[in-house]
Amino acid sequence: MMEYANDHCQLRDSYAEIVRAYTELMDEVMPHLTPAEQVVYQRLFRLSHVRQNPFTKCRYEDLVAQCGLSLRTLQRALKGLRQKKLVSTVWQSHGATTFTIRLVSELPQQSAFLARHRHGSRPLLSTPTMRPPVYDAFTSEDRDLFLACKRGMSPKRLNEFAEEAVDWLTEQAGGDPNVFSDEALRDKVDELVFRAVFGVDRLARYEHVFDHLYRVDTLALNERPPT
Repeated sequence: MMEYANDHCQLRDSYAEIVRAYTELMDEVMPHLTPAEQVVYQRLFRLSHVRQNPFTKCRYEDLVAQCGLSLRTLQRALKGLRQKKLVSTVWQSHGATTFTIRLVSELPQQSAFLARHRHGSRPLLSTPTMRPPVYDAFTSEDRDLFLACKRGMSPKRLNEFAEEAVDWLTEQAGGDPNVFSDEALRDKVDELVFRAVFGVDRLARYEHVFDHLYRVDTLALNERPPT
């Protein structure tokens, strides 16, 4: 009985640590990742730290299926996660790749992508991005409708929008997926959602909020998609 109680206590403590680590990454890391990077990082976290292990072995084709992404998007997301020092990989030509997944507490103190708050500083969640999301320009009613429609979309549909946005921005950036900002990707995804869920009247009313995506000084873009 005492042995069972000890095992139960250890299991409870281990899951408390997992929940703490997951909450930390959701609050401090996710706002800095692209949609595809978020999907891949959370899946790798599930395969590693939830199993109380800092690494996992997985084939790319299995990870593609589990994340609902194309191989090209998965590779791009992993490249971004490696650059951010969140994931390291040991590739095997005839076997599973070993992924090591780092938590927030294991990142370098001066991580380039992560504004790590120090004692006495403002929480990360209250720190605004350089450009507010486009739906901030909507009326309260239209903003609530937009967000409700977006939240109601399936992960597969949102991933398709993210892939389309990355491909479009990459093309406009001369083929370099690292040139455009995270804000540009966020806003392009929102534009695709916007065009999918809103009617002609709202399209005409709010089309101007996406103008920054089509300016030469932002990205060298050619023409808008048809309404």
